[in-house]
Amino acid sequence: MATARGLGILSLLATAAALPAQWGFVTTAQPPGDRAGASMVFDVATNRMLLFGGNATSELWSFANGGWTQLTPSTTPSPRARCTLANDPIGGQVLLYGGLGGSQFALDDTWTWTGTDWQQVSAAATPGGLYRHAMAFDGARQVFVVYGGRYNSWMPGQALAGTYEFANGTWTTMLPVTSPPGLVDAAMAYLYTQGVMVLFGGEDPSSTAIGDTWLYDGTTWTQFVGSGPQPPARVAARMVPVLSRGVVMLSGGLDPVTMQIFNDTWEFDGTTWREVTGVYAGMYPPRHDFAMAHDIVRDRVVAFGGEIQNGGLRSDTWEYGAQFQPFGLSCLGSAGAPQLALGALPRIGTTCVVDLQNLVPTMPVAAMAVGLSRTQWPLGNLPALLTPLGMTGCRAYTSAELIVPLVASAGTASWSFTFPTSASLFGDTYHLQGLSLDPNWNPAWLVTSNAATLIVGH
Repeated sequence: MATARGLGILSLLATAAALPAQWGFVTTAQPPGDRAGASMVFDVATNRMLLFGGNATSELWSFANGGWTQLTPSTTPSPRARCTLANDPIGGQVLLYGGLGGSQFALDDTWTWTGTDWQQVSAAATPGGLYRHAMAFDGARQVFVVYGGRYNSWMPGQALAGTYEFANGTWTTMLPVTSPPGLVDAAMAYLYTQGVMVLFGGEDPSSTAIGDTWLYDGTTWTQFVGSGPQPPARVAARMVPVLSRGVVMLSGGLDPVTMQIFNDTWEFDGTTWREVTGVYAGMYPPRHDFAMAHDIVRDRVVAFGGEIQNGGLRSDTWEYGAQFQPFGLSCLGSAGAPQLALGALPRIGTTCVVDLQNLVPTMPVAAMAVGLSRTQWPLGNLPALLTPLGMTGCRAYTSAELIVPLVASAGTASWSFTFPTSASLFGDTYHLQGLSLDPNWNPAWLVTSNAATLIVGH
């Protein structure tokens, strides 16, 4: 536990300038292979992410408890890319529509996920086969909405302007008075606080990326005109609703003219676009045509894969929210290598806990160094070799503005701090490293653990 003085100093550190964005890489074993054009949703019924398709495959993967698992349902849609998945976060229904198959014509099939298997829906009056379209679930009207897309991969300048709705096994072609231009690769999500569908970006029939925001209330589309900053024009970005905060979140995408890949994140509450900024504002490397969804149970936005510069594909997993990111190497001590382990994430309004493990079992005390930098400290650059200070072979990884004494027992000590409920703390970043008392092991009687970056978030 931190001392009263330590808590006071850390409270002062917590008033440092915020870095609001909170993307962090998640280390996973045996993830899906490199791919773009996959689609992902959160399956409420089974409390896990579902990832389907991409690279014209029919693979289905689940992501839960920090790990990926390939599922093998007895029935599965045919291989495809750039289909769409959407879910009803309350009722739990998961819907799949369209995508591009091997014939280079868009598929016109509709599927639902039962929790264990795919079931094809025999629906009339379908959209006619689409890919690179947008789809999301309207929570107020309890319908799935589809907009735009293409019929095939070979006809130039094809960007459709149709609006379709699906409910109770039936597709309906909608005829709104006003519509956006025909678009492919637009991003769409439902804004629950305002009861409207939000559509952003996409490529029009002249192959120009647009930066317009459109709102759909079930009757007509209305173009949003805001006075403040708005996201630049792009295609193949991803946008998801974040129910806990009453916003939709947009990330990534591509300018098809300059080929610039955006590495930014924006939030929209129905009246204002707000860019979240800072070191962790996006995924690295930047990407488009990736999969993204919101885990409503853990309140984490999860992203996977996508296409990066020069056409490279990725198979990495990222999460948006509070982060614990270990880095660096421990220094071997008499009881092994001390290690930092997460107890509870640094979320605002809650208590963050980090355990320091593999300490000398008989030692009753340890310490945690807390700093604002992992590149500089009073003695110069980081990481820094600590051999001159008597810690042979050990390295410092944090600027260590604060050293918090900890009570140790049976080889473990815990550091904790309760972050106030204040939006100004989102994105604040701290770097931790443990110190283990190890008599006679080296001249300083101290060894160091690995380090970890904490990013305060949701």
